[in-house]
Amino acid sequence: MRGVGLTGVALLVSACGSGAPVSDPPAPTPVADTDSRLLAANCAWLLRSDPDLLNIAFPDEGATYWVAAIPALPGTRLRIEADFPQARYFSYNTYDPVLRPTDVLTDYQIDAAEGVNPYRGDGPSGHYVAWIEPGAVPDVRAPNTLYAGEIDLLGRAALPNPAWVLIYRLYLPEGDRTGGVALPSLHLEAAGGDTPIALQGCDPLPPDGVPSLLNDLIRDSSEPGLIGLLPFPLAPDEPELVRFYGLPETLRLLLSNAAGFSLPLQAITASDTGGGFLSNVDNAYVTTMMSRNQGALYILRGKAPSWARRPAEAPLGDAQVRYWSICTNEFVSQRYVGCLHDAQVPLDGDGYFTVVVSDPAQRPDNANDAHGMAWLPWGAVYPDSVIIYRHMLPSPYFGEAIQNVAYGTPVREVMGAYTPEITYCTREVIEAATSSADAFARCR
Repeated sequence: MRGVGLTGVALLVSACGSGAPVSDPPAPTPVADTDSRLLAANCAWLLRSDPDLLNIAFPDEGATYWVAAIPALPGTRLRIEADFPQARYFSYNTYDPVLRPTDVLTDYQIDAAEGVNPYRGDGPSGHYVAWIEPGAVPDVRAPNTLYAGEIDLLGRAALPNPAWVLIYRLYLPEGDRTGGVALPSLHLEAAGGDTPIALQGCDPLPPDGVPSLLNDLIRDSSEPGLIGLLPFPLAPDEPELVRFYGLPETLRLLLSNAAGFSLPLQAITASDTGGGFLSNVDNAYVTTMMSRNQGALYILRGKAPSWARRPAEAPLGDAQVRYWSICTNEFVSQRYVGCLHDAQVPLDGDGYFTVVVSDPAQRPDNANDAHGMAWLPWGAVYPDSVIIYRHMLPSPYFGEAIQNVAYGTPVREVMGAYTPEITYCTREVIEAATSSADAFARCR
C-alpha cells in the first residue's frame, strides 16, 4: 500500500509472455533531437519506498517497492524485461487514478524466456519478458501480460486508464534490495512491438545514502506525557479485527466508531470493495484501530498459518500462505511504525502467535522470543495505533485465509482459530503470566 500522491506524479510525467524464446527487438525508429532530449529526461522507475521519506499508505516493512508512471499513449504498450530476483515474492500491480489496483502479475505466473522460473520449483533463475496492455482484463489473458484497466463510472460507463501507475514489489529480497539482479527495464512500444523506446535506467528517488532517522526515532521513543489526553474518537470501543475491502467501507467503519453506532451506508460502500491505498492484489488484510485513551498497551493472539520456506511452496505447494505479517501503523500519516513477518514471530506448542504492542518504556520484561511473545512499538508521537495483519498468496486449500472473507461476513466465521483476538492490557498483568497463552487469558 503505497503513496497517495503518486497519481499526481503519474499525471505530471509527459513521457517517460510467453515461454518461447524472445527475439531481439527491432531497432528504434530515429527521432528528432528535441524528442531525444525529452525522452532522456525521463526515468523508468521514479520512486522507491523508504521508511522515512516514502513511508505512507500503510506499507509493510518487509517489502521494497519501485514506482513507474507512464502515460497511456494510444496504440502503445509497455514491455518489461528482467532476470528473476532472489526473494520470497515479487509482483507487478497496475492502478487506476484513485489508486485502486486494476491487475496483478505475480512471480509464479510468469513464463521464463530463458532458463527457468524458480518460483515454480527449484532451479537456476532465468530471464523473462512481460507486457502491460491497455484496457480491462480479458476473459482469456495473454501470457505474461497484465492490464492497465479502466475507470468504472459507477457502473454506467468505463473510460480508459489515462496513466499507467505500475508498482514493482519485492518481499524479503536476498543479497541486496533488488534480490541480486538489476531493476527491470521498461520499454514503451507500439502495440505490435515496433519502435520500442527504452525508458532511462536512472536512480529512483530518494537517492541511496539518505539516512533513515525519523522512523527509528518514532519507534524507539516512549510516550510523551500529554499525548494520551488527545481525543481520538475513531477507535472502536471494543477492538475487533475486520477485513479491509476498500476506502469507502473503511471510512464508514471509522465514522461509525466516532458516532457510536453503525452507519447504514452498506449499499454505497459495498459497491466499491476493490481495495485502495495502492494495495496489493495478492494480499488481504484484517485491521483495527487502538487508542491510548483506552490503554497504553494491547495484545493480540491467533493461530499462525504455515508459510513458504521456498516460494514455490505457496500457492502451488503445501504451505498455507506465501507470507504473513503484522504491522503497527498510524492512521493520519499512514506510516508503519514496526512490522514482524512470519519467520520473526515465535509460536507456542499449539502453533499460536502472541504479539504485545506498547512504547519501549511499557514493554513487559517477558515480551520476547524466549517467553513466546513478540513485541511491536506503538509509536511515541501517535495517539492511535492501526494494527494490520496480512495474508499473501494463500493455498487454494487454505479455506481460513483472509482472502476468503466475503463482504458482510464476520471474520471469525471464515477464519476460525486463525482470527487474531485483540484486547487492551497492562505491563504488570503480562509480566505475571507463566506463558504466552496465560498472558492473553489474563488480559481478556
